[in-house]
Amino acid sequence: MAFAHTEAVLSRWQPTITRLETDLDTPVQLVVLTPTELDEAVEQKTVDFIITNALTAVSYKKDHGTSSLLTLVPLMSSNPAFAVGSALVTHQELEVNSVTDLSQLKVVSTDRKAFGGFQIFAGQMAQQGLNPFDDFKQLDFVGFPQNKLLSMIEAGDTDIAILPTCVLENAIKHREISATTLKVVLTKPSTELKCQSSSKLYPYYSFSKLGKTDHRLATKVIKSLLSIHATDDAAFYGRYDSWSATVNDSSVFKLLRQLQQWPFVTNWTSIFKTALPWVIAGFIFLFLGYLHHLRVKRLVVLRTHDLKSEIYQHKMTQDALFTQTEQFYKAQRVLLTGEMASGIAHELNQPLAGIRYLTQGCIYRLSAEQTELKEAMTKAIQQVDRAQETIQRFRNFCHQPSVMSHCNINMILDDTLTLMAAEFSRVKLNPQLTLENIGITGDASLLQQVFVNIIRNALDAMEDVAKPQLFITMALVGDQVKIEFTDNGKGLLPQELERLFFPFETSKKNGLGLGMIICKRIIEEHHGEISACNNRDIGLTLTITLPLE
Repeated sequence: MAFAHTEAVLSRWQPTITRLETDLDTPVQLVVLTPTELDEAVEQKTVDFIITNALTAVSYKKDHGTSSLLTLVPLMSSNPAFAVGSALVTHQELEVNSVTDLSQLKVVSTDRKAFGGFQIFAGQMAQQGLNPFDDFKQLDFVGFPQNKLLSMIEAGDTDIAILPTCVLENAIKHREISATTLKVVLTKPSTELKCQSSSKLYPYYSFSKLGKTDHRLATKVIKSLLSIHATDDAAFYGRYDSWSATVNDSSVFKLLRQLQQWPFVTNWTSIFKTALPWVIAGFIFLFLGYLHHLRVKRLVVLRTHDLKSEIYQHKMTQDALFTQTEQFYKAQRVLLTGEMASGIAHELNQPLAGIRYLTQGCIYRLSAEQTELKEAMTKAIQQVDRAQETIQRFRNFCHQPSVMSHCNINMILDDTLTLMAAEFSRVKLNPQLTLENIGITGDASLLQQVFVNIIRNALDAMEDVAKPQLFITMALVGDQVKIEFTDNGKGLLPQELERLFFPFETSKKNGLGLGMIICKRIIEEHHGEISACNNRDIGLTLTITLPLE
């Protein structure tokens, strides 16, 4: 549902639709509808999903059996359950201390069906027994765009504008009006919303499905929308942070009840009193009321059936979300392991620093003739410095955040080989490459660390080989990229191969046994796999598979 121009709506939401098409591998059509057109589309079931305000979503749930799936998380609020309200905007010079002060003022709003604006404030006035249609000196609905109302206040064409929260702040932010010209009155304190509001706050946009829409398709759509982050194009152009599970909308039900009591429904009591003189009209009214009762009874049966279907679909969605939660905790355990390792590294720095200072103190106290002892202690200090440098690199690695973005495997390998060119020259090795131009989504820095660790292990294994050889091949296998590192080194014993990816397992004299387990965790974080096997003749082949972008 949209009140703005179609081009503006398409510009905002098309990147989100494109993201859905990519994730679902299915064409998705975005339809921009006015409130009346949307009522017809939902009634005729010509759409599958709807994005609308929370009040309309609740109304459709009651009248058409739609199911609320997600709530949009806005940029300007820390809680999507408290993100939309009404703001009374007026001149800086005009003093408004209560709702009753508005009775002698000219008031404008965009549309009587605008949730973030007129409807919320109308519900708030209804709580106080007031009616904006009766209690305002003049009330006009002037349509969109919303900034037009701010211009009317500046020009003196009206006194007060009822607008959604943040409209004034955004206009000031984009320098469309001066920050000293207009203000929001009757503000209410709020910790959730960054903008001033003249009313209580309600949930943000709701994403719902019609009852006819297949629950399996809905589950896929939910997964796709939940995967959108604030840094993605869909969120950037859509001007939102992300999507979340449906928030508590009980306050919207209360608002809907208030608006139904006044003034958006027919006052049947008044009509009945007016019709009393006419007995025939009274009988017709009672007959129509009985037919309405039958219709409601039938709708109850239909809604009960829809509710059972919704419960089943909710269970399926819950199972899918449970699987995602398990994956989340698995990733969290990996991060906790890194933090623990970083803490151990920090603790090791303290005794190493003590050793260095004590050794330095001993050197100062040695006589000039004790050169051999001085040289030994100097070497000890160098080893301590080396250990501290290694620990610092290890801590930096543990603190390095994963930044997933588009990256090219070919370019990462090229950078890695350039980085290790000196080591290749030392052993007189020229790696043999078979590469393709393949892009994935990943953290280029972490992947480069994996490649460096694997190549260094291969160089260590070929240290005693007369003619070392290293083959790096990359190929597409289905929807994955397969990267193989093959050397002609000494290989691994069966028991060493079985425990290659175990922590603190190493065949090197000075190794920590953490290199391969870190590589394994990084690859698994990229949803890939890493394995190793001895070659038929001599050497080892290590294989990495990563999903395509």
